[in-house]
Amino acid sequence: MHRYLGLVAIPFLFLAAVTGSLLCFVRPMDAWLNADLFHQPVAIEKPPEVVGIMDRFASAHPEWIVRSFPIAVPGDSRIPVKVQAAPGHRDLGIDQIFLDRATGTIAGGRSAEAAFDRRGMAEWLVDFHSKLVLGTWGRWLMGAVAIAWLVGHLIGFYLTFPLKKPFWKGWKKSWKVSFRSLLAKFMLDWHKASALWLFVPLTVLALTSIGFNFFSEAYAPAVEALFAKDKSEPVKAPPLAHEMNFADAVAAGRAEAAREKIDWQPATVLADPKEGTVGVTLTDDGRLNYHGLGPIYYYFDRRSHALVETLDPYHGNTELAGYRLLYPLHSGRVGGNFTILLVFLSGLATAGLCVTGVYVWWKKRQSRVAARKAQAKRATAIARASPAA
Repeated sequence: MHRYLGLVAIPFLFLAAVTGSLLCFVRPMDAWLNADLFHQPVAIEKPPEVVGIMDRFASAHPEWIVRSFPIAVPGDSRIPVKVQAAPGHRDLGIDQIFLDRATGTIAGGRSAEAAFDRRGMAEWLVDFHSKLVLGTWGRWLMGAVAIAWLVGHLIGFYLTFPLKKPFWKGWKKSWKVSFRSLLAKFMLDWHKASALWLFVPLTVLALTSIGFNFFSEAYAPAVEALFAKDKSEPVKAPPLAHEMNFADAVAAGRAEAAREKIDWQPATVLADPKEGTVGVTLTDDGRLNYHGLGPIYYYFDRRSHALVETLDPYHGNTELAGYRLLYPLHSGRVGGNFTILLVFLSGLATAGLCVTGVYVWWKKRQSRVAARKAQAKRATAIARASPAA
């Protein structure tokens, strides 16, 4: 089971492992590939507040609908803004623009959709990692690979157990690698030991891979069945004299967090023109991250300034917490840089397991084939030497 599940899954698992390791650094990689968009040519020592720049930009450019932007942008970076073309204006095929950090003027733009070029490479890598750029069929295929990986991984763990007693003394050998061994033994020892030392993170990656690839088919229904749904009702309030702007939303987000005694800072602003809402995300460091279960979201009605929805997985919304478990765990962002590094190393180790697994299978296959040939020759010799022959 371990051998053949591995052989079936290895080609896809190797690709997923390598791309998964790269995705640990997808944000800096995207900024590096598109430095002409992200980088401010002349760093600003005391840059103006991003929220004020965005309110002025929204007023001056009715051809764009601002969908989201970060609040904390350093002076040597431009402001990345997700946008869409306003009704009645020509769609230029751009969904992200970059504003000068000092003046707020448009310095560039791109389509952030997946594409095999430097503009869309980050999203392409995500798409390739999760579904091989094959849509739903690719997602199901990678989900099946994840199941084969999990089952083979657990069987492999069992196969490291010693056949003879004492158990602990025998099992301890499976955790060790001797660099003085011959190549065949070294590869087998490395295959076993790397999987043992990283057993927990590899198990988590396999489980979360299954959850991601069969999210709507299995994971979401399971979360709905296991956790109680948050039944908060939206607040209805009369409209005020002026619509809520981005600065108003950030101030309201801070006030709501203070009221809830949450010592977090606004990280991004989101706008939904269809719903007529402005949202604010709050994180522990004021930058969009997925530490723990990710950000807290507050959505406000633009006309009445009333809080209409809260997405908070930390204070009672157990269903949202169940949904939020997947991405922070799978990406390693749950615990910051340490867990990201752990996922990166786990990805490299998984790629190594694929290589060493194929090598071990090939060497053992040579022995098995030789043994079968020798047995066949002996059988033939015996048949020829018998009186009946």
